[in-house]
Amino acid sequence: MPNRLGRPLGAGRDWRRRLLLHHLPLAAASAVLLVVFMGLPPFTRGGFALLDMGAPTPFPTAASYTGGGGHGRTGEAAFTLASGYVATVFLGLTLLVGTANLLLHRRNPVSTSLARDVGTWAVIASLAHVIVGLKAHGNAGDLFNFVNYFFFSDGTPRTDSFGLGNWTGLAALVIAVGLLALSNDRSLRELKATRWKNLQRLNYALFALVALHAFFYGALLRMTSPFTVLLIGIVLAVLIGQAVGIGLWRRSHARTRS
Repeated sequence: MPNRLGRPLGAGRDWRRRLLLHHLPLAAASAVLLVVFMGLPPFTRGGFALLDMGAPTPFPTAASYTGGGGHGRTGEAAFTLASGYVATVFLGLTLLVGTANLLLHRRNPVSTSLARDVGTWAVIASLAHVIVGLKAHGNAGDLFNFVNYFFFSDGTPRTDSFGLGNWTGLAALVIAVGLLALSNDRSLRELKATRWKNLQRLNYALFALVALHAFFYGALLRMTSPFTVLLIGIVLAVLIGQAVGIGLWRRSHARTRS
């Protein structure tokens, strides 16, 4: 019998079930996506725009193009790009769980273990993206010397595409880690359902920041890239899913009131 959180009673002792049904499949999916994004065409194909990240403009500017074949990027850069898109895929899925429940005529509780676990793997992929990305854009010994990612040498905040991409990425990471810290029964009990749900709605802001992060890193300058096609597909799926979910929710509540 499910409780009001949408999980079976005694779910605190049900870690094995979540491990088998959620975490292991999500770990396998992460590995498969990394292999596809890093090792298989067309994701490894060259010919995509490189960016002039230091151009004094808030909009990304194409500098040149990679060669016509090969991977066109270092291993660290390839992992950074791949892990970022793995995180984006999982983040998009967390925003579609509620709509899926409504379409399947299932209860849509305040919280579900599936959404929590998918969100956990989105944060794991995000952390990997940030850590390796710091090395990919600098020297191996400068992993934690990242002030220049956010500020110019005179101390003013960076407002070029590189800086804005990093600021939006930082804001997204802070929100993602914060939401993960709140994604537990204790936080839900202490904050109560309404306040907890309102905080979890920061997931929408997180998704918008991720899209902006990709934009400032030049996603729309690479329209021939399958990564850009994937990003646009995820954004459209989330927008359509949210619109459908809102429509179904309003219809359900209208029937209830009548």
